Amino acid sequence: MTQEFALLLLFGGFIFLFSVGVPLAISLLLASFAVIWMDPRLDLIIVPLRLYSGIDNFLLLAIPGFMFAALMMNRIGITDDIVRFSDLIVGRIKGGLAHINVVSSMLMGGVSGSSTADVAGIGAIMIPVMNRKGYSRGFSAALTAASSSIGSIIPPSILMVIYGASANVSIGALFVAGYLPGILVGLQQIVIAWWYAHKFGIDAGTPDRFVFWEKVRIILRGLIPLSVIVVIIGGILAGIMTATESAAVASVYVVLVGIVVYRKVTFALILDVAIETALLTAVVMFCVATATLFGWLMSFYGILEVAGDLFEFYGSGPIVFLTFATLLFLFLGTFMDPAPAMLIFVPVLATVANSTGVDPLQLGILTIMALAIGKITPPYGISLLLACTIAGIPLSKGLAWAVVYFGAFCLLLLAVILVPQITLWLPQVLVPELVGR
Repeated sequence: MTQEFALLLLFGGFIFLFSVGVPLAISLLLASFAVIWMDPRLDLIIVPLRLYSGIDNFLLLAIPGFMFAALMMNRIGITDDIVRFSDLIVGRIKGGLAHINVVSSMLMGGVSGSSTADVAGIGAIMIPVMNRKGYSRGFSAALTAASSSIGSIIPPSILMVIYGASANVSIGALFVAGYLPGILVGLQQIVIAWWYAHKFGIDAGTPDRFVFWEKVRIILRGLIPLSVIVVIIGGILAGIMTATESAAVASVYVVLVGIVVYRKVTFALILDVAIETALLTAVVMFCVATATLFGWLMSFYGILEVAGDLFEFYGSGPIVFLTFATLLFLFLGTFMDPAPAMLIFVPVLATVANSTGVDPLQLGILTIMALAIGKITPPYGISLLLACTIAGIPLSKGLAWAVVYFGAFCLLLLAVILVPQITLWLPQVLVPELVGR
C-alpha cells in the first residue's frame, strides 16, 4: 500500500464515518482498523497493543482525580459559595450579574478544570437570574458558554494533562503558564459584559446588602474552593507532589471538606460520584486510546515528513508555525472533542515545533485556548448547546452573541502568538526548573 493511498484511506474513512453520525472514537478506530487490515506489512495485533499503550500513562491518572473533585464539589454545594463570593467582589459594578458569571467561572475553572461542569453548575444558577434582570436569553447563554472556556485554561485543566502526556511537557509548568492567559480571557469578557449593560441600560449592579458578619461568612466559605487551588498548585510548586498526585489529594481534600464543613457527604454519595467519574473517564480514555492508534498510523505513513516539508517550504518562523497551529485547532474544535484532536495532532506539531524554535509551553496554551473556545462554535459547540438548553432557547439565538465572544477570543489568541511572555513569564519566574521539560 502506498503512503498516499494509506493516508487518503485513513483520513477519508474517518471523515466519512464521522460525517454520517458514527461516534468520533468509533470512527477513529474503524478507519485505523481498515488501513491496518489492508496493509500486508501490518498485523492486526497492533490494534490492541496501540490502544493499550495510549492509556498506559501515569500522567493520565490525573483525569479521574480532577473529574471526581469537580463532580463532588457540584454535589455538596461549593458552586453556590463561589457565586456568592463573586457577588461580594464584583456584584456592585454595572453589569454586576454578568461579572459574577465570569468571575464564578474563573474560580470554578480553578477548582474543576472542566468547562462542561462550569456551564452546568454556574449556568443553572446565573442564567435565570440574568434573564429576570433584563439580559437577553441569548446573551446570558453566550456569556455562560464563553466564560466556561476559562475552565480549560486556568489550572487545574484536564486538557493540560492530556497535552502534557502527548507532548512530553511538564504539567506543572503548563498549570502555571495558564494563569495569565486565563485571567486575560476573564477580563476581556468582563469588558464586553460591562459594555452590554451600558448599551442597553440594564443591571446597574446590586447595592451592598451584606452586613459585616455576613461578609465574613461569605469570604470564609469562598476561601474553601480557593483552598483547593492552593492544595493543587501549591503542592506542585513546592515540589511536594506531581500533577497526578495532586489530583488524588484534591479528591480526598474535597471529600473531607464535604464531611467537615458542608456535612453532606455520605458513603452513598461518594459511591455515586465515583461511578459517574468512572463512566466519564471511560469515555475520555476510549477517545485517548483510539486517537493514539490513529496518530501512530499517521506517523507510520510519514505525516511528520509531510508536515516538515510544508513548513520548510512556506516558512519556518515561530509566528507562522503558531498561527498555523492555532487555526488548525480552531477548525478542529468546531466539530470534534478536544482530547482526540490533541492526541492526533499534538505529537506531530510538537516534533515540528522543536525545529522552528517554538516553546512547547506557548504551543500548549495556544492549543488549549483554541480547542476550549471551540466548545461554543457549532456544529460541536457542546458548551453553547448546554447553556442554550438551560436558557430555554434554540442554539441560533445564542449564536449571535457567541460570535462576538469568539471574535474577541481570537484577538487574544493573536496577542499570545505575538507576545510569548504572556505564557512564559510566570513559569520562568515560579518554576524555572520545569520550563523546557
